[in-house]
Amino acid sequence: MRFGGSMAAISVVATGFMVTGCSQASSSGAAGGPASSAASSAASSSASSSGAGAGSEQTSAPASPAPSPVTPGWGTASPTAAAGPASAAKCQPGDLSLAFGAKSGTTQVVLAVDLTNKGTAACTMRGFPGVDLIGATTSQQDFRWSLARQSVSYSKVTLQPGQAAHFNLTYLPAAMGSGDNITVAKIVITPPNDFTQAQVTWNESVILQDGATSPGTYIGPITAGA
Repeated sequence: MRFGGSMAAISVVATGFMVTGCSQASSSGAAGGPASSAASSAASSSASSSGAGAGSEQTSAPASPAPSPVTPGWGTASPTAAAGPASAAKCQPGDLSLAFGAKSGTTQVVLAVDLTNKGTAACTMRGFPGVDLIGATTSQQDFRWSLARQSVSYSKVTLQPGQAAHFNLTYLPAAMGSGDNITVAKIVITPPNDFTQAQVTWNESVILQDGATSPGTYIGPITAGA
């Protein structure tokens, strides 16, 4: 695992079964005003408020190396189905560990968030996680921003025990534009098709585009590999 210079150590706390606007059981994302920088304008065409249709099924290759879990996970582990792609059940939050992965870019940064199967049986994930940024703006503390989803196809990912998948968090650093920003304190993540959430400490300042119809900050689908 590689962490960016401004990243804090990950600290995950299970918050129980809670339905919020960001859990994104539906396919809609954030909406509102235009991006406030050239970087966000260039990135705007790559994000939309809903995910695309599913593609073909795939099985993840072994992580090389698998990310080292640095947190206790999402809460109490749940029983999983027997191993094997044909019978693998949906990944339970209690069987997943979270860690920050690779980070790239400057004007628009892409940060991978790795999810590792620490259970004893194979499991599957499909689609987009729900992701909220929580932090301070110029007018409000504990502001919650539910991120939009990238408009791309996705497929089912099967994780054997010890294997990892990831999703990308693409964002516009505050230094790349003017206007209102959000100083993020934590990220709240909900696995696809679930309600159990995890909180990850993240110290980053991001251009606030909660009102944009095509924001430069958005999330991608679950993809095989770390």
